[in-house]
Amino acid sequence: MWHGLLQAAPSLHVYLALASITLLGGVMRGFSGYGSGLLMAPVFSLLLAPADVVVIILLLNLLTSLQLMPVFLRRVDWRLTFRLFVPSLAGLPVGLYFLHGVDAMILRRIVAFLVILVAVLMLSGWHYRGRRGVFQDGVVGVSSGFMTAVGGIGGPPVILYLLSDHTLSASVFRAVCLTYFSLGQVATLIPMSAGGIVTGHQLINVVLLLPVAMLANFLGAFLHRWAEGRNQALFRRVSLLFLLATGVFTFLV
Repeated sequence: MWHGLLQAAPSLHVYLALASITLLGGVMRGFSGYGSGLLMAPVFSLLLAPADVVVIILLLNLLTSLQLMPVFLRRVDWRLTFRLFVPSLAGLPVGLYFLHGVDAMILRRIVAFLVILVAVLMLSGWHYRGRRGVFQDGVVGVSSGFMTAVGGIGGPPVILYLLSDHTLSASVFRAVCLTYFSLGQVATLIPMSAGGIVTGHQLINVVLLLPVAMLANFLGAFLHRWAEGRNQALFRRVSLLFLLATGVFTFLV
């Protein structure tokens, strides 16, 4: 048994690389409510198979959401959350199809390109200024569901859409993001588990990385509380620049 577990565990240098990016991604997520998958997916994809990347990121984010749940559930806008979540279910099967039908290198570059695009848009201060309604919510939800299944990075459409809604406070925005992503992670993992995609090898990686992710989320949440009422722009800009650098590096490798 122990021999099998040791064989399933990553090598030391791979684990250190995964743990380092998990730490950075967790801090970013604990602080802002998003960003961990975006930061982790490109680097993970250099070291792991595409299905492993998706499962490990989804499980880490889902389990660490339990840490933050007592805080964000008090502030979540449930109506807005479900307007995005229900359409996202339509995008999941398409994303799962791509996960199995597209070459791993192509998937990695798609993920890296999306990370670069989101970082550039957010650094430039771009905001969606179009109409909002059932159709727009549906488009955002479907595209997010697709991206969750194909790369574990369902955040970009939702993040960009919600950031441009100036009626949302920072705390409500963060709560909606964390709740929506948690629901999406469960909805994605269920068919993946039923299809035999979730493996013991992935679970070993999750167990090894979970303490790092929990510590990182705690640190990020502490930074969020500390920064309330202060200038958060510097931390956000540094995070986005690092996100951009990660995406560019992964795309070029």
